[in-house]
Amino acid sequence: MKLTKSETKFWNEYLASLSPENPPSNYFVESCPAGNSSMTDGLIALYLSGKKRAGSSLVEDFEVTGDPLPKVGNYWIVLDGKNQPKLILKTLKIEIHQFRDVPEYIAIAEGEGDSSLEYWKKTHIDFFKPFLASWDIDNIDDAHVITEFFELVWK
Repeated sequence: MKLTKSETKFWNEYLASLSPENPPSNYFVESCPAGNSSMTDGLIALYLSGKKRAGSSLVEDFEVTGDPLPKVGNYWIVLDGKNQPKLILKTLKIEIHQFRDVPEYIAIAEGEGDSSLEYWKKTHIDFFKPFLASWDIDNIDDAHVITEFFELVWK
């Protein structure tokens, strides 16, 4: 994915802040909003507060679109509701679980709502439901959730 001019400037500011002895190497950087437009700025506030340390997608979405799965060491420029860069996250860890088997610590790390697994499952079902047929998923419990655990590296 090609970065816009403002995203490239934001990324270069981050790189300039790093010690010359410790530049990132072999990195992948992409940009996108945090969630959908109605939730973007709220999710950014959770990242900035440190409450949100993870995010989840479905593996089947990546498979259908042909996009590579997230990897440890990737960077993500998070865009606000106006598509302006607000912060940079670095992926520290990846886990994959079937939807039915997602552990509670993932809901806690995502930091949304009351951080319960029940809340996590409900909101993720609501979020993914419109796309399930296009991802060839009949039962969301059988879907594969990929969770990225992040660290906030620049704001």
